[in-house]
Amino acid sequence: MADYEAKELGWDDEVEKGEGGGDFVLLPPGDYDFTVESFERARHPGGEKSPECNKAVLKLRIDSKEGTTLITESLLLYDKMEWKIAQFFLCIGEKEVNGKVKMNWPAVPGAKGKATIEVTTDRNDASKKFNHVKRYLPYEPKKFEAGKF
Repeated sequence: MADYEAKELGWDDEVEKGEGGGDFVLLPPGDYDFTVESFERARHPGGEKSPECNKAVLKLRIDSKEGTTLITESLLLYDKMEWKIAQFFLCIGEKEVNGKVKMNWPAVPGAKGKATIEVTTDRNDASKKFNHVKRYLPYEPKKFEAGKF
């Protein structure tokens, strides 16, 4: 169970828009910095291209000149997707040792990284477009410059 402050809403409560909701922002394709807002463990039921397996559901927040958007990405935990899982963990600064990367899940919430974002069209409705992570980019440590904060 998640450990956070929240208030359950009743079915007949009144609600207000407030902060955090807002309109959907479709980002143009490109490279963007992101912050992992949350991560949850889930189960993938399997499909035409993948077996039933564990999956990590990531909520990535991107703040850009177009606005702030949340992208939901899933990492399927099975052998054919090891490359993407390794790419993600290297992106957030985890280290490679002897060609392997440890899946350090406690480090994921709040982690920062950079990814190439593409625009994808919904298979069932061509009028619906959404952002998707094409690839996670290698970690770039912040460079220290004297006198700059």
